Amino acid sequence: MTGRPWPDFRPGPLGAVGAWFRRRKDRPAPEEFTFVPAQSSHEYPFETPLPSAVHGLDFRASFTVCWRLDMHSNARHNAPRSAAVNDLVRRARALTERAMLVHHAPLRHQLGDELSAERQVEGTHVWARAEDVELTVDPGDLEMARKHVELHQALTVREAERDAERAEIRYLRDEVLTDLSTATIWWLYRNGYQVEQAVALAEQLAALVRIASERRDAHWADTLVTSFESALPTLSDGHRQDLRLHLAKALGVYGGSSVAGEFAEQVGLPHGNGAKPLP
Repeated sequence: MTGRPWPDFRPGPLGAVGAWFRRRKDRPAPEEFTFVPAQSSHEYPFETPLPSAVHGLDFRASFTVCWRLDMHSNARHNAPRSAAVNDLVRRARALTERAMLVHHAPLRHQLGDELSAERQVEGTHVWARAEDVELTVDPGDLEMARKHVELHQALTVREAERDAERAEIRYLRDEVLTDLSTATIWWLYRNGYQVEQAVALAEQLAALVRIASERRDAHWADTLVTSFESALPTLSDGHRQDLRLHLAKALGVYGGSSVAGEFAEQVGLPHGNGAKPLP
């Protein structure tokens, strides 16, 4: 007998099978094993100006960029943080560049809602979203934005008044002062059907009809501009000037510099706006 504290024997075949069965019984089933990939999430605070609908007046945005990497995707990107930031800025610009600075309060919540949605950056294995979205404006820029709105409103009113005046002139010229009978009936309707006074004014009404029916021989340049403006009655003053410039360039290309120069002089364009003809 040896001096070892355990008995000097080995289990027989039956004992070995029993031990193997006990070890197998205690082993967890294969379906209990679940592979959990390592987490790969990142955060990065970021600030940037964002354009508004008015050039030169910008919003000021700040948010936390949150991105993670999808290691199961076959796509890869060498600068995942830059990809996440660029994608969030692009999504933010799509909202702000159509908005005015005076609408910054509701736009802040709209921007937070848009950027909080996690989306995969196209063509990469990066998923990006934003937290703690803030949108502010400079007080000076905000005041300039309010003035811009006021000027735009005043311009809209002036253009509407001019359109009404043009419509009234066309109505009087083309429908009222076409002949003496139409002019007389129109006057009667506007003045409570005072027949005796209308008869007394017959000579003056006839003179107005003759004046309105006179048509001077217009220059071809004036006729060309008038035709275009009649087809586009809602053009602003700035667009009317642009129309003349485009017509001058077209005449220079197809008619030569002399034709373009004559047109520019007749419609009041600065010297040198006629386009040169093609070689």
